[in-house]
Amino acid sequence: MIAIMWQFEVKDGREAEFEELYGVDGAWTSLNRRTRSYLGTSFLRDQSRSSRYIVIEYWSEMVVYERHRASRAAAIASFERRRTPLVTSFEPLGIFTALDVPDRTGPAWSQRR
Repeated sequence: MIAIMWQFEVKDGREAEFEELYGVDGAWTSLNRRTRSYLGTSFLRDQSRSSRYIVIEYWSEMVVYERHRASRAAAIASFERRRTPLVTSFEPLGIFTALDVPDRTGPAWSQRR
């Protein structure tokens, strides 16, 4: 399993829109759910700096993630255009091997409606 991490600085006053876009029922998660190997997302907001967010996506394997990005390039570009007015900066933090991920109960994240 891999974990892909990004950091975002959100424009003042645009936090609610950003959270809606990236939240569990947002456009980004909906786009990723179309691929079986998408396992879910952790969506974090800094407690001491409310404009700073971390997004961590979990995928079963890198090759599937790369195929997903290639096959949905137009949809991803469209999503990024929606995100641009909401953020002041966006920084990829890296791709990690997920060594110890807690068990989750209930339906798979990728199946949540």
